[in-house]
Amino acid sequence: MFRFRALAAGAFTALAAFTVLPVTTAVAAPPAPCNNAPQITDANGDGHHGATDVVAAWWSEANGRLQAVAQVRAATPLAEHNDVADPAAVFAVVYVVAGETRYVRARLPLGGTPTYDYGTYTAPGGFTSAGATTGVVESGANGTVTIDVPAVAAGTVLSRPFVVTWDGPDFVDHAPGGVTEADPAVGADYVVGSCNAAPPPGAAVKTTSVQLKAPKSVKGRKTVTVTGKVLPARAGVPVTITRTANKKQADTRVTSAADGSFSARIAIAETSDLRAVAETIGSPELTVTARSTVQIKVRNHKDGSATVTGTVDPKLPGRIQWLRSNAVTPSARTTTRSNGSFTLRLKKPKRGRYQVVFIPSSERAERSVSNTGVIR
Repeated sequence: MFRFRALAAGAFTALAAFTVLPVTTAVAAPPAPCNNAPQITDANGDGHHGATDVVAAWWSEANGRLQAVAQVRAATPLAEHNDVADPAAVFAVVYVVAGETRYVRARLPLGGTPTYDYGTYTAPGGFTSAGATTGVVESGANGTVTIDVPAVAAGTVLSRPFVVTWDGPDFVDHAPGGVTEADPAVGADYVVGSCNAAPPPGAAVKTTSVQLKAPKSVKGRKTVTVTGKVLPARAGVPVTITRTANKKQADTRVTSAADGSFSARIAIAETSDLRAVAETIGSPELTVTARSTVQIKVRNHKDGSATVTGTVDPKLPGRIQWLRSNAVTPSARTTTRSNGSFTLRLKKPKRGRYQVVFIPSSERAERSVSNTGVIR
C-alpha cells in the first residue's frame, strides 16, 4: 500500500540523484491533447486541495515525444500541507500496456525541486520505480504537471488511464471518478503515434480513439441520447456502449456513420457509468448521475391519525424519513416498495408541516426531499 510518509523516507530517497527540472514560475501552455480531447476529465472540486484536484489529463505528442499531462483546479500544482515533516504533492498517471499496469509520477516538494520517475503500479497505491524521467510544472488558469513517458513504441495501446494525487500524507483525488485510491473509473485509451498520423499505404485502417458524450445527470428515470465518434472517421465500425449500474452491465450496439459519429438511446434508471469500445479501443468512462424525486399526499383522519402515501422516481429501494419542518430527527420511517411507492401510518402525529426525505440504497441515486404535507 502506497503511503506518502513511506515514500518520503524510502522510495523517493532513491530519486535524489534523478534528473529534475525546476518548477516553472511563468505562465506557459502545456502540450496539447490529440484531437483537442483529453483522455480524462474529472469533477471540478471533488478533491479537497485545489492544487492537487485534477480536472483533466491527457497524452500528448505535440513536442515530438510522448508526454502525460495532468491539469489541476488551482493556478499552480503544489503541496498545500506545510505542517508535516516532508511536505510535497504527488501526481501519478497510471495506465495499462499489454496487461502490465504502469505509471509516470511527479513529486513536488514544497519550496523544493520536483522529481520524476516511472515504473509499475499495483492498486491501490503500490509503486515500483524503474528509473528517472523528466517533466515540468506550469502555471496558468489551471496549472499542469507534464511528465515525459519513456520506453513506449509507436502503435502501443495505453489503456484504462487514471490519475491519483496526494498532498503530504493525505490522498486527494482519483481522476476520473471520486476521491478514493481504488476508484474503478478510467479514461480513454490512446494509441501512441496515432495523432495526426495517416496509416501507411495499403495498411488496414484501425480505430485509434473513441470519443463519448452523455448528460451529466438526469432527474428521475430518463432515456437519454448518448453520442460519440470513432477516429479515424469512417462508416460501419461496430461500437459497443456498456452501461454499468449497481455492479450490473448492459450493452447497446451501434455502428458508426461516414463521419465516424454514432449515437444511441439508453435508459438511465439509477446512477450509471458509460463506456464505448470500438475495435478494442475504449472511450472515457462517463458517469450519469440519477437525481431522485419524491412526491407525497397526506390524509388527515377524524380520529387524529393520518396516512401519508408517496412515490419515488426512479423506482429504487431506499429509506423514507418523515420530518417535521426544522426538525433533524425523523418522527417516522419506512422503506420503498418495489414499485417505488410507500405508506406511513401515523397514529398521533403533531400538527405542523412535514416533508419526506428519500435516501436511495447503495447511493444508486442522489437523495431528494418531497413537497410539503400538512398535519391538521
